[in-house]
Amino acid sequence: MFIETPYPRVAMLWRSTRGDDSLEGVAKHDLALVGPGRLGLRYNADPVGAATGFTLDSQARAREAVAELRALNPDIVVLCEIYFYEWSEKWLPADHPWWMRKDGERVQFWPGTYRMDWYNARYRERVVAWTASLRDAGVDGVFYDNLREEPEPWVSFLGDVRAATGDDFLILANVGYAVGAHDFAAPYLNGIMYESGWSHGRTEWDEAIADIRHTETLLRHPKISVVERFEEQRSGAGWPADAERGQKPLPDPAARRWSLCFSLIVGDFYYLFADDTSHAHDWYPEYDAKIGRPLAPGEQVRSHVWRRRYEAATVVVNLPGAPEPHVVRLDASARDTLSGDVGTTFALPPGDGRILLTS
Repeated sequence: MFIETPYPRVAMLWRSTRGDDSLEGVAKHDLALVGPGRLGLRYNADPVGAATGFTLDSQARAREAVAELRALNPDIVVLCEIYFYEWSEKWLPADHPWWMRKDGERVQFWPGTYRMDWYNARYRERVVAWTASLRDAGVDGVFYDNLREEPEPWVSFLGDVRAATGDDFLILANVGYAVGAHDFAAPYLNGIMYESGWSHGRTEWDEAIADIRHTETLLRHPKISVVERFEEQRSGAGWPADAERGQKPLPDPAARRWSLCFSLIVGDFYYLFADDTSHAHDWYPEYDAKIGRPLAPGEQVRSHVWRRRYEAATVVVNLPGAPEPHVVRLDASARDTLSGDVGTTFALPPGDGRILLTS
């Protein structure tokens, strides 16, 4: 599989564009991560924890759903989540040995879900079997949420997944709010999901960028890493108990501009600007202004300032925490797809970015 999709490459994580959950809405994205139910998949046992995979008829429905998406967008990458970190309390009896326990009690994660004992080899075998069944449903790959700094079970598990699904099956994993701490898993993965929290409040970037870039060198091809930025940063925003869950947060267009530019400069990432942990999001005009593929790696101009040339644009970012604004001067007129401004000189205050169409 070789991905030639021009940038920006826009991802959706579980939820499609606000107000549009149609197949067409999903297919607008370059990478679509969905849950099994979105594709019509059904586990082959009840309770779910007893299942060894998905039913044959539901796998056929999933293949049809994926084919419909590809008819709308032949280049879309379709991933499906397999739960491993936490399961619904309804999926196994409360006394089952696969639940993680502390002082004899199950460890709650979300309301109604509990942590699983990731060190239990029998439990890991079940997740491998589910993943192999997912491969037969016609998707491009799998997504695992909440990868933690636990090399022993993860390396064993991912090796078994590769043996069961082959080298061409894509694997994306969420490292949460950490960067550079999961290189032990990277050689088995095609991508890392860099969820927003790692960047919240950050004012110094060199070490984090170096860590991200190093991790990206360890991943398998094709690489499908995702940079996500949240518009709101309230503690617990978007969690199930959040009274404001589902409400559009106050706009933060500067965060959208600099984080998109960051994703275009630091590496070859898919990108999502979402409300919060709900992953609800809007579609913005700059997503439709394709700038082609990068001509060279991104380069640091000075402290906090980075740039990168694409086939049809120059992308520049002045990251949060910069000591001063940065002025971009061009030899020919360009249009900023983020603001609509046209000219040869563009001022970037700290925490802002520009995508300058130059051809």
